[in-house]
Amino acid sequence: MPADFRLEHELRPFIRYADILDYKSWKTPRRIISDYLLLYVREGKIKLSFDTMTYSLQPDMFVFIQPGIPHHIESESSVSVMALHIELFPTPGDAFTPLLITIEGDLSKYAGRLQPPFSSFTGVEVPVLYMPSKPERMRDTLQRLIELWSRKTALDVLQAHMHAAELLMEIITDSSPPGTDDPKSLTDLSWVPAYMQYRLAESITVEEMARKAYMSRSYFSALFRTQFGVAPHQYLLRLRLESALDLLRGTAMPLQEIADSCGFSSVHHFSKMFKQRYGDPPSRARVRKEKTF
Repeated sequence: MPADFRLEHELRPFIRYADILDYKSWKTPRRIISDYLLLYVREGKIKLSFDTMTYSLQPDMFVFIQPGIPHHIESESSVSVMALHIELFPTPGDAFTPLLITIEGDLSKYAGRLQPPFSSFTGVEVPVLYMPSKPERMRDTLQRLIELWSRKTALDVLQAHMHAAELLMEIITDSSPPGTDDPKSLTDLSWVPAYMQYRLAESITVEEMARKAYMSRSYFSALFRTQFGVAPHQYLLRLRLESALDLLRGTAMPLQEIADSCGFSSVHHFSKMFKQRYGDPPSRARVRKEKTF
C-alpha cells in the first residue's frame, strides 16, 4: 500500500535547504517544520525538546524531525550542525510554505500544505534519534551534499539531489523492522488516516482506498471498522469536520473556501453535515467560539 501512495503522489525528493550552521549559542522559539529535517551534530551539546520528550544531543548524533511536530532547540554554548531540509511531495497549490513556522502564528493557513508523516508512505517509523548502520558514510554523504548544494551550478545541484535520495533510501532501509514482508502486514491499514488527511480537499472514495489496499470494497470496509471502530466514510467525514471546525475558529475564511479545502461538495452539504455533528450551523459556530462542541 505505501508504494502505491508514493506513485499516486509523484514522489520527488527536493532539497529546500542544506548548510553547516555555527552558533555561539542557539535558541529557537517553539515551532514546527513543514518538511523533513536531518541534523548531524558536529560540535557542542544541544537540547531538543518536544511536548513529551527532551533529548540531549552530543557530537556525532543524527536527528530526524518530521513535519508538524512542535519542538524547540537550545544550547548555551557554541555548536555546529549540518542541516538538510527536504520535501518529497510537491506542496499543494502555488503558495509558498516556510521551512520553519512558529507555534504562536496562525497555523490554519498551512492546513494541507505540510509534508505527510514519513511512515504514511514508507511503512516505517524513523526515531528522532536516528542511528544509521553506517554513520561515517551518512555523515560524509551529508557533508558532500552540502558542499555541492552551496555551489548552485546545474550539475552540482543535480548531484546534491542524488545524494539526498541516497540518504533517504539509507534512512528507510535502516528503520525498516524485520519481517516487513510478513503477509500479515498486507492487512495493516494504519496508513489510511494519513492518506485521508493528506488528500482532505480531494474527492476520496472507499472504492479508491480499497483498490490501493488491493482489497474488495466490502473486505476493506470490514477490516477498517475492525481496526478503527467506525466505517471508513465516517472516519473521513470526521476528519473533514474537525478540520473545518479548526478553520472556523482560527481563520476568517469564507464558508465556501472552508468547504472546498475540507473536501465538501458544496456549502449546503458542509453546513448540513456540520450541524448534524455539532448542533449548530457553521455560521453560528464561528460566532460562538466559546461553545464546547
